[in-house]
Amino acid sequence: MHNNPQRTAWTVLIIAFVFFLSLAITVPFGVRILLLNSTREQNNILALSSGSVYVTRPTVGVPEALFGSMDNLTYGTYIETENASRSGISFINPDKTEILGNVQLYGDTESQLLSHTTPRFKFSDRPHNIALMLSRGRLRASVAVGVERPVTMVIHTPHAEITIQRPGSYSVEVIGNQSLISVREGIATVSAQYKNIRLAKDERTTVNAGEPPAGILFGERNIIDNGSFSRPLSDNWTTYQNRQDANESAGTIDIELHNGRTALHFLRRGLHWAETGIRQDLGLDVRDYQTLRLHLATWLNFQDLRNCGSLGSECPLMVRIEYQDTSGNRQEWLQGFYYLGSDNQAIPKRCVTCSASAADHVKVPHGRWHLYDSPELMNIFSQSGKPAAIIESISFYASGHNFESYLAEVELQAIE
Repeated sequence: MHNNPQRTAWTVLIIAFVFFLSLAITVPFGVRILLLNSTREQNNILALSSGSVYVTRPTVGVPEALFGSMDNLTYGTYIETENASRSGISFINPDKTEILGNVQLYGDTESQLLSHTTPRFKFSDRPHNIALMLSRGRLRASVAVGVERPVTMVIHTPHAEITIQRPGSYSVEVIGNQSLISVREGIATVSAQYKNIRLAKDERTTVNAGEPPAGILFGERNIIDNGSFSRPLSDNWTTYQNRQDANESAGTIDIELHNGRTALHFLRRGLHWAETGIRQDLGLDVRDYQTLRLHLATWLNFQDLRNCGSLGSECPLMVRIEYQDTSGNRQEWLQGFYYLGSDNQAIPKRCVTCSASAADHVKVPHGRWHLYDSPELMNIFSQSGKPAAIIESISFYASGHNFESYLAEVELQAIE
């Protein structure tokens, strides 16, 4: 049998043409996929808030004590906090121009960084991605407000996967064989055992080992309205200002985007005393309430008085809860925050002129976000011999001569 040269030529030509078409289609498509999915590693900063925190980096292999801060931690880094210790992680885009998200680790917590990537090219429609594992303990996470590209944060626990794609405030806790997830503000998707549920503001769920989410649960609620400052201050807040010298500035209060959070900005420069603040009237009967806890985020930028001044009453951020006790008397609970400290025993670390300040003011790091969670307040009120009947109001203010501070994520969480 003789080969047909013409048939052979056509066969080669057709095969070459098909090969050319496949290359013409797959190469651009493959290059497009590569460009869309190509990523860069984000920057991050792990900062010590209090206590003892240990970091195990893959390149080191042994736990290292955290002093101050560490940056650019890689995938696989383990972070462990001891009891009553706290640390915070900020995730920053590769260009170091904006914070993408924050995670606060509480005491007796173990977590691992899994990934933190940003698309390499601007035309990619992929989000910033942050993923971490919470093996035990508790964390609070937030996704930044006002970033150009969406941010997706995924928190894995031994029992569930929690996906966060909207700015807000989220709490995740692992206790034994159970994960507890709460949404303070925003929306989160909880997945376990091939079942997904969506949690919105003031909703929570639990996930037991080997089981799907327990459904949407209620019970804890935030009794402060517009504590995220997503609406104008005229919605349920009243602003006020006091000053010693009428010729000086009383200070300003504005809502701004600050390092990933919508925050209230207190600013004042002057020679004499001034105070500027906000107040929300509540009028809430709490006699049947089980728990009451305050949560807030603060960033202290400047203060010129050490501690909180000579009487302990001039902090760059203070909170006051006014309430009526069960005997009908008016009481108050006060907590201040400062960063510029002093070892001089003559300068108090609490307000000596205030009627109910039994605890020292809280010293926080300078120039970064700090999350504060109060003790259980119903117990505090009862232990002082002045159990609360009605919470009348809550105020946040800055006091002193020169100050600049930010306030965000204000929550007064109650369980009835």
